[in-house]
Amino acid sequence: MTQHVKILSQPHYSILSFEGLKNLDANSAHRVKAEIKGLLDEQVVNAIIDLSSIHFIDSTGFGALISVLKTIKSRNGNLILSGVSSEVRELMDLMQLLNVFELSESVDDAISQLN
Repeated sequence: MTQHVKILSQPHYSILSFEGLKNLDANSAHRVKAEIKGLLDEQVVNAIIDLSSIHFIDSTGFGALISVLKTIKSRNGNLILSGVSSEVRELMDLMQLLNVFELSESVDDAISQLN
């Protein structure tokens, strides 16, 4: 099984990014969710998920992201989605998820938001 999620851990946050994945959908969401939860050890409170390589997310993919959000919130942490494409942002708007997730234009902006 190919791993699609990469993590860069810093003292106060972790950055997760995707490699070789363009869609977060029913075919990949469960595997990606398991990878993310496996990478986010108990010490991770704040996380940034870089979605700049993702062009499409379906309801299963959003469900996986909501599951990760709940895990982070249970630790009193913050989850920021960065690099969200206009297509994904439109889907988030249609699904009324813009108020659920915190968004940033870039990973650097997300880091600034956490500091």
